[in-house]
Order: sequence, then structure tokens, then C-alpha cells
Amino acid sequence: MVTGLGVGLATSTTVYDDDVDYWIVPETDSPESPLIATDNIQFSSVHETNDRIHGYDGVDATTPVLAQVLRIESSDTAEYILVVGVINTPELDRVVGVDSDLLTPQDPYYANGEYNGEWTGEVVLSDGAADILATSPGESVAVAGNNTFTVAAIDNQSSSTGDIPTALVQLSELQQITGAAEYDQADQFVVSTNSPSVQNKLEGVYPQSSVQTRGEMTANQVAESDLSLALALTALVVSLSIGTLFVVTTSGLEIVADQQQLAVLSAMGLSIKSQLQLVGTQTVVLTGLGGLIGTIGGLAGIRLINTIAIRTITTEPIATSHPVFIVYGIGVALVVGLLSLPVLLLTARRVSGGVP
Repeated sequence: MVTGLGVGLATSTTVYDDDVDYWIVPETDSPESPLIATDNIQFSSVHETNDRIHGYDGVDATTPVLAQVLRIESSDTAEYILVVGVINTPELDRVVGVDSDLLTPQDPYYANGEYNGEWTGEVVLSDGAADILATSPGESVAVAGNNTFTVAAIDNQSSSTGDIPTALVQLSELQQITGAAEYDQADQFVVSTNSPSVQNKLEGVYPQSSVQTRGEMTANQVAESDLSLALALTALVVSLSIGTLFVVTTSGLEIVADQQQLAVLSAMGLSIKSQLQLVGTQTVVLTGLGGLIGTIGGLAGIRLINTIAIRTITTEPIATSHPVFIVYGIGVALVVGLLSLPVLLLTARRVSGGVP
């Protein structure tokens, strides 16, 4: 399971299905980039850029995303909540696990290139955010001190970002209350499409940016640090070490327990060499069978890992599953058996009377 996860992250495993998501993010190693309007790494002129991306063939939905941790006050309490601003369209569906369809479409406060349209003041809360704020639809809340927001809906089906309470608002309205409206800024873009070829077009949207799949967004830092390959190597080393110790201990105890049987075999004329061959064959066969059973269980575990990942943090599998893993698993188990043989044969030789 650990090997499948490590190899999957290292090879940036992706599966192109009917809902391929791409994220456009600024490059972090270019602090002098013209895309950066403030000290934070952000894109500027995002409304205009969003319209351009939406016009690409194959793009189903797109939105800039601005995320800030802000203080939200209700009538009963005040808490810091992850507030996410988006431009809702009928095709967008969900952002950070919250249903964006509950927002008015097309970000009406941003009209004709100016922030002077209709202020909706809508806030869609995840179930967790509604619980800690002790609020319900129709109640007024203050976002970052602005009292013009009303809870439009509570998404009881939201998964959000793990257990982090999340609030979804109109992008332009979040920009206005956080100061990001001056340069029309956002942190990133999310693009929904069923055509992987769109990625080439997205790479040319901003000169200092990178385009990643949703799975790469969650695993990017791990993959870039080579930690993924280290996981696979660690799994091999741990398997060999613990496996060898386990086989030596359990099989060695069994040989000691069978000391009388080995003595009987010696009395019947079975040579020490034949007894050692019997012990060696038994060890290799048992470790091979154990490797087969363990590998099948491991492949099932990889399917479980991918299922959990798709339902929580990504839209695609993050662990690789391949029939060659069966050969790999059995091979590692046989190596464990071979590494255990010298100690087991010495133990058998001692208890059978071959060594005083």
C-alpha cells in the first residue's frame, strides 16, 4: 500500500474522466512578477481573464478563487472562518466542497469592469461553519466587520476542506472587503473540463504561472521533495527488516517446539542435511504464500486509499495499482525467507543434534 502510494505520487498519477479539474496558480519563485499586485502571491485582472478562459473550447466552467481566513460574527458568537470568493455559473457545481449553485450567478456586484453593481451580501455556509456560528438561513452576519451579509443557505452536504468551517461568497464582494478589488486579485483559477487538451491553452494564460490537476495540487509538495519515492523505498526496507525478524522469531520458536520430532527423524535415519532441506523448503514456501496473500490484501488497500482520496481531497486516484505488484510482493516475501534461512538452519541444526 505504501509503495503504491509513493509510486503514484512520484509519477503524478492522473485519471481523465468526465470531470477533469485544472488549477492555475502563480509561481512562488518569482517575487518580482507583474502578476503580483501586493506582497501576497496573487493574480490580477482576474474577471477579465476568467471571461477569456471561459471562451476556450472544451471549458465547462471556470472561476477565480480568493480565499481568506476572516472573522465572521453572528448574533450569538464570532469565529474565524475560511471565506472563499468565487464567480458562480450554472456549470460550476461545487468549490471547496460547498455547493456554489446556492449563490447568485455571474458575480453581479462586478458590472462593466467596475465594482458598482448589485450587492448581494450572500454567504453560503458549510454545515460545520453554521454549527460553530450557531446561525441559520436568513440571519445576518458580519464578515470582517462588514454587516451587509446574510446567510443565504447552509450546505448540509458539504464536505468542505476536511473539518475546516467554510463560507462561500461572491468574489467581487470578498475583494471589496479585503482590499483585493484595487487590482482585481485572486489566489488561483479553477477550470472544469472534460478535455485534457485544454491544459496547453491554460499554460499561456499568465506568463508566470503553473497549471496543475486537482490531484497535483494536493500532492505537489510531496512529489517535488522526492518524499514519494522515499516512501516506496522505506516500505521496502521496513518490509525486509520487520519481515525477517518476524519469520526468524516465529519459525525459530516452531523449530524449538518441534525438537522432539527432529530427534525422532534423526533416530529413524533421516540425515541432518535432509532435515535442513525440509526446514528451508518450508520457510520459503510459507513466506511465498504469505507474500501472495499480503500482496492481494495490499492491492485491496490501494483501492481503499484511492476511494477515500477521491471522496475527500482529490478527483483522481493518488496511489498506483498494477499487476506487477503481485510479483513484487511475492519477491520481497521470498527475499525475507532467504534472509531468514541462515538463522533458521543454524537453529534446526542445533536442536536436531547436529551441533552440541
